[in-house]
Amino acid sequence: MAGAGGGNDIQWCFSQVKGAVDDDVAEADIISTVEFNHSGELLATGDKGGRVVIFQQEQENKIQSHSRGEYNVYSTFQSHEPEFDYLKSLEIEEKINKIRWLPQKNAAQFLLSTNGNMGWTFSDSIPKNSIWQG
Repeated sequence: MAGAGGGNDIQWCFSQVKGAVDDDVAEADIISTVEFNHSGELLATGDKGGRVVIFQQEQENKIQSHSRGEYNVYSTFQSHEPEFDYLKSLEIEEKINKIRWLPQKNAAQFLLSTNGNMGWTFSDSIPKNSIWQG
């Protein structure tokens, strides 16, 4: 983004709703983090319920450089579950705190998600999930 008054300022607008607008929203459904991949083709969201939803930009919007960028659901999975740390005697919530896309080295897309205590790596080409704990 350019500084104030620059001609290259990005202007954001809300243009798409998934689900009914008048529905009551559960606490677990509130989005806690959002991250675009490096090309902007994929958008990952994490919520307070530990779920990750990946959206993919519609094909016709990729061709038009100034389109609004409509996205459709590409994949959904449960990243984190509530757990209890017996050594520290505390509950570990499932809320996704951060999502990061890894730099793309081949056709596969890799994504990291963390709830602050545990992290997961996910790939669209590998059926098993890898885990690290920190």
